[in-house]
Amino acid sequence: MRLLLAVLAGSLLLSGQAKVVVAKGGAPPVGPYSPGLDAGNYVYVSGQGVRDSKGQMPQGIAAQTKQCIDNVRLILEAAGLSLADTVAVQLYVDDAKNLPAVQAAYIDAFPHNPPRITLVVAHMPTDTTVEITVVALKKGAAKDRVYLPGVYGETMKEAHNNLKKELKRVGLSEKNAVFVNRYSVGAAEEGVVPVHELPAGAKNAIFAVAAKKKPTNFAFCQVAASDPAGSIEDQTKSVFAKLKSCFERSGMSLTDAVATNVYVDDIADFAKMNAVYATFFPGTKPTRTTVQPLPPAHKGSLVRISAVAAK
Repeated sequence: MRLLLAVLAGSLLLSGQAKVVVAKGGAPPVGPYSPGLDAGNYVYVSGQGVRDSKGQMPQGIAAQTKQCIDNVRLILEAAGLSLADTVAVQLYVDDAKNLPAVQAAYIDAFPHNPPRITLVVAHMPTDTTVEITVVALKKGAAKDRVYLPGVYGETMKEAHNNLKKELKRVGLSEKNAVFVNRYSVGAAEEGVVPVHELPAGAKNAIFAVAAKKKPTNFAFCQVAASDPAGSIEDQTKSVFAKLKSCFERSGMSLTDAVATNVYVDDIADFAKMNAVYATFFPGTKPTRTTVQPLPPAHKGSLVRISAVAAK
């Protein structure tokens, strides 16, 4: 009975200070992840697509974007928050032509314009056309990090210079950056996430998080690519070995993970990747966003993952 009441209330304490957030009437997870996690000062929301609680997809990109945002909103409300509490957004679309319509619906829902990175990718789970991931600051909580808006450039150097300008704008410098994920159109090298397109014809982008002092209660692991050999199962294991080492350098472990971003070569490998992914989180599952950045290559690194941990 107590368990039932906790679920209906929206947040279920599973381990430590992390609470799984489940929205009543929300879209069900399609993989081994938590819809939302209440951890520390923040609430993390898994990437939400355009299907409703019954798996139905509305007609038209405007209605689809609204449904996607509603899915995010329901999870935040289950945690006692609203869209206005959002401090970071990752927005994924599968067709750059839809960006104006997506942006129009987005502005209506997020008039406070939280920091955002926008990426055009080749494919997403359940054939969703839009996927949105957010981080929200809990009411009254101290803001111990600064999420910066995505910066873009024709070259990575230009994007990096724009990042330095953003850091300076908030009174910080490069030494304050605790997380820097780099994205490049078509690229596939170590430490860079390949994407299909970027807004306004940019070829490179950076999404970063900064902190005034070295964090002790959270850690970010920038994107790591799997060793480019073996099956999707083998490669998923290899990228987790890198994440494990990254967290350990910050005095944390995979059990502290609260959010991951998974980039797969082929969404057709979604189930195989999930089967291995789940073994690394036997308890509380972190929130997650999964996309296929490019048309399948079926060679090289098949899985890339970045992650956040919190205590």
